[in-house]
Amino acid sequence: MTTSSLSLADPRIATIAPADWKKERNRQTIQGLVDGFSTQDIEGIMAHFADDAVYCDILGKGLRGDEYHGKAAIRQAIVRQFDLSGQHTFVDAKIMIEGDVAFASWTMLIGDPADPSAARFEGIDEFAFDLDGQVTLKKAWLKGQPRLRRTLLAHNPAALFRHLGYSLKSWGR
Repeated sequence: MTTSSLSLADPRIATIAPADWKKERNRQTIQGLVDGFSTQDIEGIMAHFADDAVYCDILGKGLRGDEYHGKAAIRQAIVRQFDLSGQHTFVDAKIMIEGDVAFASWTMLIGDPADPSAARFEGIDEFAFDLDGQVTLKKAWLKGQPRLRRTLLAHNPAALFRHLGYSLKSWGR
């Protein structure tokens, strides 16, 4: 799904209250991220992050998981996530926006979406935005991490070996 972005130059802005315009802009940013993650479109995803954004992974030892600072580090983390996960998509996303904060709950499906037995995992993301509607913070939570580790090992063992250091550090608990 492609969404059109609102900008201050858009003539539709005159009919939208400032708070509603900001909410819609932030919703479009999150929908763009949901769409990008669903299709593993790294360029589409990165277009929505501010240069100084922070990405908090679902895995890691820190209070907020492993943290990645700046677009280059975030890109690398997301590309690794895609490689580790193999074929997967995100479905049933529900987005809630309140000011400069948003939440998106979703289901990650690993494997063929047409396969009713494909593994499913529920998660939620929290986002913060800058004044331009770019994501400055993304924190993620996922239910069933031990089952996810087993599923990824069964579906994509080669990727786990390609990222052995990360796998051992993040998944060895």
